[in-house]
Amino acid sequence: MASRAHQMITTMVRAFFPVLLLLLLLGARASAATGARRPLFREYIGANYKNVSLADVPVHPGVDFHFILAFAIDYAADPTNTSAPASPTDGRFVVYWDEAHLTPAAVAAAKHCSNGNNVRVALSLGGDTVHGANATFRASSVDAWLANAIVSLTDILTTYGLDGIDVDYEHFGESPEVFAECIGQLVRALRALGVISFASIAPFANPDVQAHYGELWRRYGPEFDYVNFQFYAYNANTTVTQFLGYYDEQSSRYAGGGGKVLLGLGTDPAGGGLRPDKGFFRACRALRSQGRLHGVFAWAADNSVADGFRYERVAQRFLAGDAPGFT
Repeated sequence: MASRAHQMITTMVRAFFPVLLLLLLLGARASAATGARRPLFREYIGANYKNVSLADVPVHPGVDFHFILAFAIDYAADPTNTSAPASPTDGRFVVYWDEAHLTPAAVAAAKHCSNGNNVRVALSLGGDTVHGANATFRASSVDAWLANAIVSLTDILTTYGLDGIDVDYEHFGESPEVFAECIGQLVRALRALGVISFASIAPFANPDVQAHYGELWRRYGPEFDYVNFQFYAYNANTTVTQFLGYYDEQSSRYAGGGGKVLLGLGTDPAGGGLRPDKGFFRACRALRSQGRLHGVFAWAADNSVADGFRYERVAQRFLAGDAPGFT
């Protein structure tokens, strides 16, 4: 019975996709014409279970703010053996973020109480680990994974009232070609069904990661609005000059599609990359002066709660033009 439902949804998506895509494109153009966009700030939240709620995170009225719930993963744990690692489920996604604090009601409240309707909320797929093991992308076939993913993610997205998805798989058990077709067709289908209005990817500088996301970008780049490149995954002694070089490299790699490369800001004191108090905002100013600063995202609210979201506040004020940021 479930298999027939999956087949029906997949058939409907493929049959009606051209018309639905045209309507979505026309709607996006009409929306873009209604006014200027604010600078973009995005924040991952919920992966580390630090009891952080959406209401805890400061939101500046001068930015467009995207919360990204981390993570939805197509893995399932064995309730009879809690010490056993979770197992892949071939595209049947379940929620692994902090459900106690990041509820559908909390999402609705954050969007309703936002300043100037500037808050949207997405979910992220995959992540690094699940129950202590790698959250590895696996698919028995493109068609089977896709059918399961469309059904399970549509349920989560609509239940939580979410606006978009982010793709953050970091380990791969399938070829770049299979990954690209599964993820690319998924995003295209969810857009066509009207379930999401934006999508992003979150790669970092690792050969296997870049091979998989590079193939996805080559085939489906126009489907993605943003590239949340994990610049904080570089060495902790990164300089401003090196950082700008990395930005040039990744902007060239992900050119030619629909997405804009955003600057990843790590708020973990033990994290890597160019630290916010060691030149991150100097690099931001340089890119903004060149008209190349498309936005900033932070990993993550769970790390930032201990110091009152200091860097989130500075980053948003910087983007909105209220403060120069750290030197």
